[in-house]
Amino acid sequence: MSKLSQTLYSHEIQKGIYLLGLNISESELKELLSGNSISLENRGLSEIGLLFILAEALSALNSFKNVTFRDLSEVVTEASSSCGIPIFCWDSELGKCCLYLTLVNGKPALKTCYQF
Repeated sequence: MSKLSQTLYSHEIQKGIYLLGLNISESELKELLSGNSISLENRGLSEIGLLFILAEALSALNSFKNVTFRDLSEVVTEASSSCGIPIFCWDSELGKCCLYLTLVNGKPALKTCYQF
């Protein structure tokens, strides 16, 4: 990935994080840029509340049942062709990229993945 592409990619991730009402550190941004997940386990409930509201709204578009926190792991597993529930997406030179709500060891996390 070129320096310009990485800067644009970083900007899009930060835009998505901002729209979700979250703040992330530089090290968390680097993790997302590397395709790794960042844990939301230590975040305050008020900080990630909007994220769960968005996940509910987006999953309702693709499912006939309401998703509860209890079956979030099933939704993430069912979406195994992707990385979880897409929360924010943008176009990049490699294709469509999304910021996903996912679970890592049963705990909520964010991750970026490309959809080719």
